[in-house]
Amino acid sequence: MRLAASLSLCAWMAAGSVAVVAQDHVVTPHDIVTLKKVSEVDLSPDAKQIVYSVQTPMPATEAKVQHLWLVSANEPASAHMISSGDGADSAPQWSPDGRSIAFLSTRKNPIRLKGDSPIPFSLARVESRPELLGALKNDPKKDAKQGAQLWLLPVSGGEAMPLTNLPGDVKAYRWSPDGKKIAFVRADTDTKELADRKEKKIDDHRVDFDYRFDRLYVYDLATHTATLVTEGERNLCDFDWSPDMKHFLVRIAPTPRLDDYWRVSKVQIINASTGEVEKTLAEHAQSQIVHWSPDGKYATFSKMTERTITGVPVVTELATGKEVIAKSEVPATWQKMIWSDDGKHLLVVGVKGTTSVVGEIAPATGSIRILAEHMSALNDFTMSRDASLLAFATGTVEHPAEVMTLRGKSWQTLTENNPQVKAWKLGKVEEVHWKNSKDGRTIYGVLVLPAGYVKGQSYKTLVQFHGGPEGVWDSGWLGSWHDWAQMMASHGWAVLLPNPRGSDGQGTQFTEDNFQDWGGQDFQDEMDGADYVVAQGIANKDKMVAGGWSYGGFMTSWTVTHTDRFKAAVIGAGVTDLTSMATITDIAPSFLDGYFGDFASHHDMYREHSPVTYINNVKTPVLVVHGEADDRVPMSQGTEFYNSLHFMGREAQMIRFPREPHVFAERDHQEALLTHVLDWFSSHVQ
Repeated sequence: MRLAASLSLCAWMAAGSVAVVAQDHVVTPHDIVTLKKVSEVDLSPDAKQIVYSVQTPMPATEAKVQHLWLVSANEPASAHMISSGDGADSAPQWSPDGRSIAFLSTRKNPIRLKGDSPIPFSLARVESRPELLGALKNDPKKDAKQGAQLWLLPVSGGEAMPLTNLPGDVKAYRWSPDGKKIAFVRADTDTKELADRKEKKIDDHRVDFDYRFDRLYVYDLATHTATLVTEGERNLCDFDWSPDMKHFLVRIAPTPRLDDYWRVSKVQIINASTGEVEKTLAEHAQSQIVHWSPDGKYATFSKMTERTITGVPVVTELATGKEVIAKSEVPATWQKMIWSDDGKHLLVVGVKGTTSVVGEIAPATGSIRILAEHMSALNDFTMSRDASLLAFATGTVEHPAEVMTLRGKSWQTLTENNPQVKAWKLGKVEEVHWKNSKDGRTIYGVLVLPAGYVKGQSYKTLVQFHGGPEGVWDSGWLGSWHDWAQMMASHGWAVLLPNPRGSDGQGTQFTEDNFQDWGGQDFQDEMDGADYVVAQGIANKDKMVAGGWSYGGFMTSWTVTHTDRFKAAVIGAGVTDLTSMATITDIAPSFLDGYFGDFASHHDMYREHSPVTYINNVKTPVLVVHGEADDRVPMSQGTEFYNSLHFMGREAQMIRFPREPHVFAERDHQEALLTHVLDWFSSHVQ
């Protein structure tokens, strides 16, 4: 573990947390999937209270349970629930005056768009959009299917009040700076004609036609009217108010296709009244949030690199058009940027090696000064007006996410939603690094030692590959349906989590260094990591297994077609055939084009880097796991690999999960997946 990571650990210990204490309870798949999920923190304007959401995982047959909680920013263990009842409550945001909290909820809604309603609500400027108006003209005797809607909860007490009740979901929203309006995003819904056809099962669908665009609306709290802002064929991806509320900074994509949302979007300034484009700031944006500085001088967002593999944070001076790239002298990957309300601080979070970092950007130069470090992901954060207090929903090496604060360099945990974890047998988490044996490149990774580790004894070892390729293992909490490390460590396994080239954590160039080289030097990086834990005497070279999800599934399938050093493997939602993947994924064509070049001109390269090309080399027992509703890595990828092995008489099994997309949603499926992983590895390595 490097010095910086050690200092961060010491900070937690000073805050009252204990590093890692081995307990008696062996972690089960059920333990993992029933952990409560803390997220969506927002600090009150006076920096005294923090609102956040807590989700309790439930079986798929039961309603989603998610409620809002409030905790004092200065008093640990003061948390209390402020929303309850039916429906899921999420995305809380304090009003600028601190008197109320807006949130999204699926609870029963008394507003009716047709007939009498106890609460006034109307729409403006939808007459010109038949797909919007048609959605509201369905049979008034039938309630249109409602999703999450905007609600308002007074902090002083009283019942929450609904603000909207529209067909479909309100996806995102932001308060206006004066607190008198709320801008929100909602997708188009079916026209009456299309809804009628679907009801009659005349539901043929033309691909790349009849898009349902995400559009921006502004809700006026005084008039209870939501006004449509963005019209035409453009998809609203993200937005922020200008300080004078006359404009919006937006990220706009040409269609709602996921590939366009992620990789084909622009950053623009639009008129808040008409939706007309006034200026384009970036032609090729990345899918990070956009933000307008409180003094109105700067816009911050992320731009795609020339290869369109990753992005870089950008600060643009609006008066001059001067653009600077935010970067630090220390190689790191920088992600979410947020301005403090006083406009004097632009903070950014990222990852350096496997350690999360908080930095402050100098807008004029783009230089980043590192303020603090932490051993867990820091994506979800909020701050006080002067940036002296930061609040996060984040975990530690020994505990899943809770509400934590940062003052200077001092961390404090305020909540405890999963006290049962204190009794779990967990593995010690360390940051490690090694050299690539071919080019000497330093590679970082996370090592989780088996619970009860005894130095000098070698252990059965899992090498788990992360998704992406632009992903990263951080030295924090490693227990979820797709993070297997702590479950495996509790059962006596060592786990190596390598961050090969192509990962975040070592700067932009490192993230793009697997260009046209999937299965090349990235594979070497990971195999050298496996050699490293063997050389350290931690891993028993005769008792090693491998696995991963998504790109981690690709790397697993590449591994078993290029070495037989592992005794078993699990390929989760894995890319196995780049030739077919290039045209059937929902992020085609930009995703693989960015890594390999356009498909038509590089067809041979796609084939050369496809694990299925080398399927005859497989000797390792393989378990293939896939969701049947996966559009990101369609199930045909897993089926092709499994059938090839099955037809050749190799040891292989496949588990298919109905209804599951790329990211599993159903709790019981998540538990079953973890059970299959544990059983498969345990049955092949004693």
